[in-house]
Amino acid sequence: MLFDPYNLSGKLKLRNRIALAPLYLVWDGCSVEFSSFYVRRARGGVGLVIAPQSSPGGLDDWQDGQFGQGFRTLVEGCHRAGARIALQVFPGIGPPDSVSADQLDSLPERFARAASGAQMAGFDAMEIHGAHHSLFMRLLSPLQNRRRDRYGGSREDSWRVQLQTVRTIRAEVGDGFPVIFRFSAADFVAGGVDLSLSIPYAQALEEAGVDALHISGGTSDSPPDTSHPDERMPLGCFSDLAASIKASVKVPVIAVGKIATSALAESILREEKADLVALGRPLIVDPDWPKKVMEGRESEVVPCLWDNKGCLKNSIHKGKPIRCIQNPEVGFEHQQTG
Repeated sequence: MLFDPYNLSGKLKLRNRIALAPLYLVWDGCSVEFSSFYVRRARGGVGLVIAPQSSPGGLDDWQDGQFGQGFRTLVEGCHRAGARIALQVFPGIGPPDSVSADQLDSLPERFARAASGAQMAGFDAMEIHGAHHSLFMRLLSPLQNRRRDRYGGSREDSWRVQLQTVRTIRAEVGDGFPVIFRFSAADFVAGGVDLSLSIPYAQALEEAGVDALHISGGTSDSPPDTSHPDERMPLGCFSDLAASIKASVKVPVIAVGKIATSALAESILREEKADLVALGRPLIVDPDWPKKVMEGRESEVVPCLWDNKGCLKNSIHKGKPIRCIQNPEVGFEHQQTG
């Protein structure tokens, strides 16, 4: 099943069920380094590239009507390589109490402008980043959202702006442009986000008009190394969360989280835990993972060590591009642009 073509909600034909998970590598999304990194992984055989916007101004950058043209090299390169590409857009990270109601009111229209710009730039879909430390995830969290206005105080209020964002994007870009929503289905903290909250949230997002749900785990409340699982976390660590969400909705579900082997990826699909699998660090280490597996050369795949201390914390968290111990082609030899 891993290499079967897949049609995402009848709107986006993919050559296989492998997605490149969005990776924040500190490079500007319009830079040569960023484009080269993602196009190289498209050439390695993934079906869907999910690339973060990664620009200094975030949503505000879309006020410039020409901003999206800066991604043309990225989009066209991925298309030439046979992959489809979605742009992931981020709402910001401020604590819920620090954001005014007026600022939250403005988010749906700002996202709609970004979606329209991404569509005109040639992207095949848009993903809303509502996971981990994002503002949308913080609003959802009972531990973080202490608001008592229309954006807090009840379960439905805590996801009001997220649903309105989806609806406004849909009204702007029409039914044919896929909208994916990524969120964390659990934060593994008592009193925080768990499936009793994330399942109805997923159902509400589906009703609002999303075309797929991308299920991760962990928030800024979670134990260290949860959102970026290290060597201590089991392979496929969030796949059961994806399975629970998939059982509750009709739209496709993307699973992510230490999906390192083809056997694991295949089992997730065959057991109907998800419809697609997203790989992040395994494709940093070896961009040809899909091609090698498809050609029966999995023994040649360079493995990820899941070494957060050596890779993530010593690079991204210090404002430098990621350093991969296993793949010297990724890392400090590139200078940050923008």
